[in-house]
Amino acid sequence: MSYSKIPAWCVQRVTSLVFISLIILLYVAIWHDRPQARHHGKASLKLPTAGEKVDDNIPLTNAQLLFICYTLVAHFLGLTFPMRLVFATRSITKKLKNELRQLPITSNVFSNLPETPSKLLESGYGHEGYESSSSSYTDESRTQVDDNDNLILHTIIIPNYKEDIETLRETLEVLACHPQASSTYEIVLAMEMGEAGAKVKAGALIKEFSDQFRDIEYTLHPNDIPGEAQGKSSNLCWASKHVNGKYLDGHMKRNVIVTVMDSDSHLAAKYFSLINGMHFRYPQTAETTMYVPPIIFDRNAHLVPTPVRVADLMWAGAGLSGHYDTSSICPPTSVYSLPLCLVDHAGGWDAGDDSIGEDLHMYIKCFFSLNGNLTTRTILSPASCSNVSTGAKGIRGFFKDIKARYRQALRHMWGSLDSGYVARLVPQMWWHPREEQGVERPNWGKTLILLHRMYEAHFLPVHITLLIIGGALYTLLTPPHLTHPLLLQTLNLTAYMRIGSFLGFATFFYLYEAYHHACVSAREGEMIKVGLAGRMEGAFSYRTRRNAADICLFPVVGILFGSLPTTVALVCHLWTLKLVYKVSKKPSWLPAGSPL
Repeated sequence: MSYSKIPAWCVQRVTSLVFISLIILLYVAIWHDRPQARHHGKASLKLPTAGEKVDDNIPLTNAQLLFICYTLVAHFLGLTFPMRLVFATRSITKKLKNELRQLPITSNVFSNLPETPSKLLESGYGHEGYESSSSSYTDESRTQVDDNDNLILHTIIIPNYKEDIETLRETLEVLACHPQASSTYEIVLAMEMGEAGAKVKAGALIKEFSDQFRDIEYTLHPNDIPGEAQGKSSNLCWASKHVNGKYLDGHMKRNVIVTVMDSDSHLAAKYFSLINGMHFRYPQTAETTMYVPPIIFDRNAHLVPTPVRVADLMWAGAGLSGHYDTSSICPPTSVYSLPLCLVDHAGGWDAGDDSIGEDLHMYIKCFFSLNGNLTTRTILSPASCSNVSTGAKGIRGFFKDIKARYRQALRHMWGSLDSGYVARLVPQMWWHPREEQGVERPNWGKTLILLHRMYEAHFLPVHITLLIIGGALYTLLTPPHLTHPLLLQTLNLTAYMRIGSFLGFATFFYLYEAYHHACVSAREGEMIKVGLAGRMEGAFSYRTRRNAADICLFPVVGILFGSLPTTVALVCHLWTLKLVYKVSKKPSWLPAGSPL
């Protein structure tokens, strides 16, 4: 590595370098600068008697002062996060209940398309950053577009890699039951050429669902592109290039909404109708808006081990924390939608090793392409997700599910590279903000909030764990009468702050019950209405009273699926950015379709 690349290498791995810096700080403050017995005599290591006076001449080193400042800041942020989470959960649950009382939204955007199209667009690209792309169905890659300003087309990209065909079939069947599917849904199965049987699998699904959507096709990401690893992010990048090439007209790109969803995600018809309503209700921000739903693990939560259930509950909570009225920053999790013109403006999805978390990475990319003026709107139609499950039974199945969830957590935490991505883009926006028509001046208020959210996601969990361990070790190694009063008070205060944080999370678990019930009952109601509920028996996971004990496992789960995989990822980033993509198995509930 040449010296000229060292700054870029450091910025990209800023989370790893800060992690190492914290370990060095803890070593110096806790071990190196602790009071030595030889300075005070052997008796000084004993606890003071009731009448013994604490030594007021104990020095406070610079490292210990820095430790005090940082541990107070980290614990304060660790206390405010559950407060915001409680506020957001209460707010969105109330809104969801209000939405359930209302009739489904209808609009003339669902009207039948004219029999004769007035415009036929050939494949091509409107952004010089895109290269030529190909679909396996090149003869069918032409898209009919109508001269109807009220027509919104929904291009739904499902990136997948080594996913079970039954999981994909179930997702498509749920989408196909939507009343607007045949007129406005264009499905793109983003496959990987390196996956054995991918073309056959996609072809079977297209044949089965060809008459239920406006269009359904697939793309195959080549497995020999330098710098692009096999996985969902590269498949999505390749598919988006194909989608972008189907529309040359800028106005049509404005009315084509691209939805990215996991292969096991289920969306209600209301999700798309709400987007349609917001798209026309806020025309001034229609081209700069990302639509984000909350997520819910409500299909097999009653069948997985408690640690897996709690881990996914907290993962859903991390997304929920951004869904409140005054929130200006709300990164997506698993499912999100945005107009094709915004995809074009941002330059599409990335496919490098540092973009494995494609949802957050694309959010950041869109955010800085607009100088921080990205609009995020909450869609009050939660995306239903499945917990990781290997299907194994007994004690062996318990540990296999734990291992699968840890592997998924490691993949999630590998996305901490996005903090380095932000660290690179912030100075660029400072020195060279984008000056294009329609792009406003840099919004530094939103940028500061984004930096705070990145710290919460990629720094705070593992840092809190290290600070707690460091404080406990110092207390164990150093008697109270040899501890500087300020340091002793800090350790006592942060202990109370952790109790406050635990109570905040306990309140969230309590409020989550109502949120979960509202989500799963709404989904079950829709499946009953369209006639799929009977074939999805057991796929509606209601919580019971025994789930109240989930909060007791929260600290353990936080370390097992949060701090531990984050630490592994940060250490591995020092020598590699590549992560071998391993698919975590998800269950399917609908009866198997036609065999391959």
